[in-house]
Amino acid sequence: METLNATRDAVTGQVIALPATDLTFFTHFKQNIIAGLNPAPGLETVIADAIAWDTWRLNNLRAIEMNLYALGTQNCTLDIKSDNPQVDTAIANADTFRRENSHFNRLSLQEKRLNSNIKLNLATLQSLQADRQQQFEQDLRDEMYMAQANDFRELAYKAPTVPGRNGSVFSTSQVKAAVNRKTMLSDARGIVACAKERIQFPGAWENQDPIKPNSGLRVASAA
Repeated sequence: METLNATRDAVTGQVIALPATDLTFFTHFKQNIIAGLNPAPGLETVIADAIAWDTWRLNNLRAIEMNLYALGTQNCTLDIKSDNPQVDTAIANADTFRRENSHFNRLSLQEKRLNSNIKLNLATLQSLQADRQQQFEQDLRDEMYMAQANDFRELAYKAPTVPGRNGSVFSTSQVKAAVNRKTMLSDARGIVACAKERIQFPGAWENQDPIKPNSGLRVASAA
């Protein structure tokens, strides 16, 4: 039996005790899940942490199911032996499922609950992130107008040190880069809209795999 190691969860503050190897995997797993969800500090991080926990528990249920079958191969109650180990294993698995049906049902019920929790938390997180992104973009647009107005009046622009109305904070370089990007895109759209239609980038598709139906890839319109 491995010695238990303990750590305090960075989000919940709870003490987690696991064998050393499991604790390392658990810590990395949670960190990767949370990083992939890209939450903001606060409530978003708490929800992302809950998703990571439930995903770990879901994977653990699947491991337990496989372990039940492994245990069953060592305790098969059927006195049937063939000359094929794969057939013996298949029979032992069927015997395990029959004898441990109540355990498999409980695993299935718990799996359903965890999937439901993950789905609900993910939807909540995505909604919070969408609202945050919308607020961020609104604050950025406001600041871009201020920067452009200063430029038209030939005044220097410097981003404010206080947050915008939705709490966003920008650097001067961020705002200027956003204004430049907006101007370049507007200019590009004008050029393409007035230009005569022609083939773009001849030869760009050479040596490329053809686009398959329903592949999710689309050729962007020039307009």
